[in-house]
Amino acid sequence: METTPSTPTVQHQRDLAAAYVDATMRTSGVTWDDSQANEYAQECLLVDGTSGALYNLARIGAGVPDPEAAVRTVGRSWAADGLTVKYSESSLNDGSRQFVVKGAGGAVERIQFGAATVRSSLAAVSRCGTGDAADLG
Repeated sequence: METTPSTPTVQHQRDLAAAYVDATMRTSGVTWDDSQANEYAQECLLVDGTSGALYNLARIGAGVPDPEAAVRTVGRSWAADGLTVKYSESSLNDGSRQFVVKGAGGAVERIQFGAATVRSSLAAVSRCGTGDAADLG
């Protein structure tokens, strides 16, 4: 008898993404500001076309002395986990350089870590799961 695997719940997908964010925070070497943590649910479409929900998770942290090295360290960690990784660089409003690494795959739909000498940021989107975003606040 063949059974169709059930789609994970949005809470399960959120927990996987949150654990991955926490691991990335530890790997980055950044001092993170817990009061700047934010997450919210959003509607998405499941593979079968029905409505589901996902979580957006964001963290803000302090700057680092060598932002490029911090980003490369995180990128290597993600690549070792099987994520597809892309690097970029941009300028912040104050003119300082920000180094960025974006990843996709594994426990998250996508994740981005940016580091500069003045601040760092981390944002992730969980995979879509069963549930209703409106019920999640």
